[in-house]
Amino acid sequence: MNRALALVVAGTLSLPPIFAFADDQTPSGYTKEVQEKEKKQADAKKAATAKMTPEQKAAAKKARQAKAQKDQDTIDKMTQNPGDARNMSINKSAETSKAGPTPQRDYLNTPEAEQKLMKQHGQ
Repeated sequence: MNRALALVVAGTLSLPPIFAFADDQTPSGYTKEVQEKEKKQADAKKAATAKMTPEQKAAAKKARQAKAQKDQDTIDKMTQNPGDARNMSINKSAETSKAGPTPQRDYLNTPEAEQKLMKQHGQ
């Protein structure tokens, strides 16, 4: 009895989307001329594919797969660790500031250095 009830409930819940798709009368955004142009292009592409040799088809398939893989790798690279690419200029400037000019040895705490600092500060 429970199985039958579950089947009835599942059936009634799955029917409205089917009816909605069957009743879809949404007008196309393309004009008749554009549709005809697209159909001609698709027919020309099908005809060109039909004329291809098996080697050419394999090469075309390999090229499509390589392009798709390249696109996927680019997306992965951008999304996996975006901090490196996004903050590249900040990272470079931080590295250069860390590796700034090194002072002379034993120069920081000498009287000459203190006099120079006092001159810079206007004292």
